Amino acid sequence: MKLSCASLFLWEYNVYDIMEILLEAGIKSVEFWAETPDFWKDRHDLIARAALEEAVSIMPDGCTLHAPILDLNPASYNDYVHEATIKETLWSLDLANMLEARAVTIHAGKRTVHRIPTNEDWSKFLKYLRICKKKADDLNLNLSIENSMPGISRMCSRPDEMKDVLGEFPGLFLTFDAMHAFIQSSEVALSFINELGDRIINVHVGAPHNGTQHYPSHRKKNMGIVLRALRDFGYKGDLTIEIDDKAYSMPMSREDKIRELVEERKYLESIFNS
Repeated sequence: MKLSCASLFLWEYNVYDIMEILLEAGIKSVEFWAETPDFWKDRHDLIARAALEEAVSIMPDGCTLHAPILDLNPASYNDYVHEATIKETLWSLDLANMLEARAVTIHAGKRTVHRIPTNEDWSKFLKYLRICKKKADDLNLNLSIENSMPGISRMCSRPDEMKDVLGEFPGLFLTFDAMHAFIQSSEVALSFINELGDRIINVHVGAPHNGTQHYPSHRKKNMGIVLRALRDFGYKGDLTIEIDDKAYSMPMSREDKIRELVEERKYLESIFNS
């Protein structure tokens, strides 16, 4: 198992500082979000790409990559948004290849309006998956789809929907967002593990708190049932800390963030190393 952290928790820092903070917290891998501001704003600049490559190279356990998802939707009713989502994901696969990322996480689609997805919406999403999976295969990259937050318009928030999608795409993996599943119920979260555990290649770890997502799990021990189930299943892939600093009542300093990461790391190690 490789313990990692999503770079967006450290969104206000440059790419070098992000890696140094993680190492200071004892975390040896990073899930680099392409939309991390310091990189994203200059992402087509060769110097910025070289700086990112150098920064990631100091991580002993390397990286995974999270494809762009903000303002995007692979099932969008708007054809321009749909095509932009394909374009951005293909671009991110080239970036992942440069960084030698172990896996690339993408998001499932959703209906543009707050209604149940139609066959047309699903068709667009599956088209997106076919195009991106082919590119990933050509680059010998592991492509992994994340289970969505629950919602009437969202795809792949339930184990049965995710199972159907993975069944259509052999070699496509699952990024299991434990909080997205657990916020529905512990039974839903455990069903993902029991039914699709052999397809999980990355796990996003966090907990719901006061209506917010991605609070550290060491502060909300109710996620322990899911984490122990993963351990007992024999999960050995990436374990990615995903914390949203907006869930805190006060702004966090560099030292605050390091302290939280240390506590989260120790909590996860106490479960998975037991």
